[in-house]
Amino acid sequence: MWGAMSLSYAQKLDVFAGASSSHFLGDLGGKAVIGTNDLQDLDLPSTRYGLTLGTRLRLNKTFALRANLWYARLAASDALTINKDRQVRNLSFFTRIWEADAVAEINLIHSRDRRKALYVFGGVGYFNFNPKTKYNGTTYALHDIGTEGQNLGIGKTPYALSALCFPMGMGVKVNLSTRAYLTFEVNGRKTTTDYIDDVSTTYADPYLMLAQQGQLAVDLSNRSGQVVEAGQQRGDSKNNDSYFFFSVAYNHTIGANNHLEGLFKRKHRGPDRCFSF
Repeated sequence: MWGAMSLSYAQKLDVFAGASSSHFLGDLGGKAVIGTNDLQDLDLPSTRYGLTLGTRLRLNKTFALRANLWYARLAASDALTINKDRQVRNLSFFTRIWEADAVAEINLIHSRDRRKALYVFGGVGYFNFNPKTKYNGTTYALHDIGTEGQNLGIGKTPYALSALCFPMGMGVKVNLSTRAYLTFEVNGRKTTTDYIDDVSTTYADPYLMLAQQGQLAVDLSNRSGQVVEAGQQRGDSKNNDSYFFFSVAYNHTIGANNHLEGLFKRKHRGPDRCFSF
């Protein structure tokens, strides 16, 4: 059972370190039909990991500001979907992610014993990526090849390897001691790019690509084993890529006798309103 928070406290600074699973939602793999990058597009075998460091400034009993640095791995493969069109396309990718973000947290409700609290958060970040794939035992950087014709001078330009993202999610804080607590989060990202997986629009002319870039570019652009025509759909450009983390972090408060004072410590003020989640 959970009750509304009611106590105020001075600003306090926390530092934290955490680890997570990382999950990609984009054009590769996913559900049986063309997806919208929702959780139905999640392929558990593509799960990778993430690591984070950060600091949190707690302004009062309700609001906090947080800054994170992330390192993560993302991956996806058409071999993992039952969507026949995507299976035939037979593309795959992996990338590392470096991200810096800043978010605002809002503490919503706490447990009756003041040892747990539920919060939500949202903000903005900036991240860097570089999609790669393995082909015949060798790793290739797909951005450099221009698999959708970005290097052919036909109107497409190379995509940027950095973009904005918008972190959002919810979490639970669990008190461990007077200076330490754990956080458990579902931490999603909407991004401003559709090229984390190197797939977004249409196939380039394979004959022009062969003439200007060679057979390797043709092979990495189309791994279906079938002949495709220029302009044939390769990805879904209507939806940008997303990724998210299931994370756990250890938090430690600097320069305070009780880091959870006002958040978990109870001062009796009469009956609590109770909630559950």
